[in-house]
Amino acid sequence: MVNEAVENDHAFSIELDVAKLDEVGDRVLIEGHIGELIEVNFVEDMLEIKGVEGNMKINLNEKEVQRLLNTRRAVNRRSRL
Repeated sequence: MVNEAVENDHAFSIELDVAKLDEVGDRVLIEGHIGELIEVNFVEDMLEIKGVEGNMKINLNEKEVQRLLNTRRAVNRRSRL
């Protein structure tokens, strides 16, 4: 049972393709709340997000995240011109 969202609660939603399902279009959707953020860092080349009510690990290393942030900033600067 998921607790009700409150201020400073950080929700997540995961949608992914699963290769072992019967039909090509099948997808899995996972939603929940990790609560107020406690810590975000990189552990064993993975992005780890810790919340009061749960933790998430994502297979993104620090270089990949930095590259994505730099790309996003460049796009935002160009759109403001």
